[in-house]
Amino acid sequence: MKKLYIFIYFIKSNIFITCYLNIIHIENYIEKANRAESTDISTTFHNECNSFMNSSGSFFTVKETAKIICERLLKLFVSLNDHKCNIESNLENKKCSEFLNYWVNFKLRKSMKYEDYSVRHVYDLLESQITGVDGYNIYLNLICDINKDDLYKMNILYRLYENYTELNDIIETKLDENKGSLLTLSTACCPDYNEANYICNSGNINNNIGTFCDKFNEFKSKYDDLYQKVAQKGDDYSNNFIKLEECPNTKIITTAVTGSIIGLMPLLGVLYKVSELNIKL
Repeated sequence: MKKLYIFIYFIKSNIFITCYLNIIHIENYIEKANRAESTDISTTFHNECNSFMNSSGSFFTVKETAKIICERLLKLFVSLNDHKCNIESNLENKKCSEFLNYWVNFKLRKSMKYEDYSVRHVYDLLESQITGVDGYNIYLNLICDINKDDLYKMNILYRLYENYTELNDIIETKLDENKGSLLTLSTACCPDYNEANYICNSGNINNNIGTFCDKFNEFKSKYDDLYQKVAQKGDDYSNNFIKLEECPNTKIITTAVTGSIIGLMPLLGVLYKVSELNIKL
């Protein structure tokens, strides 16, 4: 039986900054996470994930989600190890641990029943089921609870880069056959782009938000580079690719409409009183 040794260590202090540093390389990890979905794992792990579901499924809104997350996490471990990103290089080891910490927080927080449950606590229950099983030795000291607001902003960047990765893949390898997908994927960036833009222009920039905005600006630059590649193909392609600055901003529209209605209310009150006075006369 092949042995898999994964040694991952995570420095628990300054978690926000270290996680954001990893965003620079997020495209690579998104690709690995997606690839991990098709990775075969030992049937013993299926048994252990069943055990995790039966013992800790009550922490999740849907009990079966515990098993799914367990299996996907193990697939991701295997995928990262196959790419030698957590054994042979301390720097790569750090990047992998940062990504895994984000991934676990994202998956568990989205699926856990109550917000006051600790991600670290639920993860420890999972880890106890899978460590040292069937020749697989997974020694982990990486999972911390990421602040809710920080995780929210990380999720924005992750979703933006998910769409970016798909767009880049289409542009680089199969543009002609998937031209129509450009519009769908580029439009899908708009809600998160608008939200990030709103956060970064709110006038309340602290260190954490400043780090987020730096990474958001890096994303915008990379996205603009993609648009330039598409534009070189001609209007038939560029017309199917939404530029970020062309995204419709529903926040502004909603505010404008709400403001207009609020502004009309005093006027309607005045008109009603005038009408009432005329009737009496």
